Amino acid sequence: MLETYLNAKWALEPTFHDRMGKIALDRISNSHRPFAATAEGTDRDRKEPYFVSMYPSQPKVAESWAYGSLYKQKAESGRIVVLPILGTMSRYGDYCTYGSEDYANWILEANDDPSISAIVLELNSPGGQVDGTEFLGEVIRQSQKPIVAFVAGMAASAAYWIASQTKLIVMESATSSEVGSIGVLAMHVDASKAYEKEGYKVTIVRATGSTDKALFNSIEPLSETVLAETKEILDAIRETFVDKVKAGRPGISEDVFSGKMYIGRDALALKMADKIGFLGDAIAEADRLALAA
Repeated sequence: MLETYLNAKWALEPTFHDRMGKIALDRISNSHRPFAATAEGTDRDRKEPYFVSMYPSQPKVAESWAYGSLYKQKAESGRIVVLPILGTMSRYGDYCTYGSEDYANWILEANDDPSISAIVLELNSPGGQVDGTEFLGEVIRQSQKPIVAFVAGMAASAAYWIASQTKLIVMESATSSEVGSIGVLAMHVDASKAYEKEGYKVTIVRATGSTDKALFNSIEPLSETVLAETKEILDAIRETFVDKVKAGRPGISEDVFSGKMYIGRDALALKMADKIGFLGDAIAEADRLALAA
């Protein structure tokens, strides 16, 4: 997890990124694991995907859903699948959250099953890894069945990237729900002084011809060239991010691309979201879009 945190490129709400970075680095400096996690009981930390039926004759909420279970239970149209995307996003998931590939595969399964009429993404996430986000966004954009995003606390950065590809965004609160943080960052930690303090001298030896190998590392300071090249890569990712948001949210204000977060009432005014409501409202909207299709 630490390697991912330090080396990945992130579309992540920056205050969350900074807090987690400090926690990880403090734990390492005190010879602890960066993030304590055990396999025991961690499945209970995940909120599983589930079904909601729009018909009184069917159970209002069905059991949890996992790969392949769609094909075991056929039902009338009007069956909505809710996919909770909670916490930090990553391509393959971790102990507490599923990965972007999991959500993409569930969306593809739902599109192939006639008993599913629509999909709701229940979002409360500060964002996450760039890797996998564009892929998930494209799966959402290309979905033949309508997808609605519901934002509980926040949909920041990568989470807003995917929300912007849905047909409609519902925010729970005009004041306490937030969207935005449209931007990309990478974190470099120069740990050379810490190693020196502990009595270590680290030397990186590169093979002949491997002059550009691992120049973004925690031992050597970043050169101006490496800094410029890294920024160029981040700029390219941000350009894609902005283009995708604009395509998914026609009419969105040009003022929202600085990385700032916006509360619900401001997000509506800036065309970043469509309405204020609860999860049930998002489910009803998804059903309405399915019936209109």
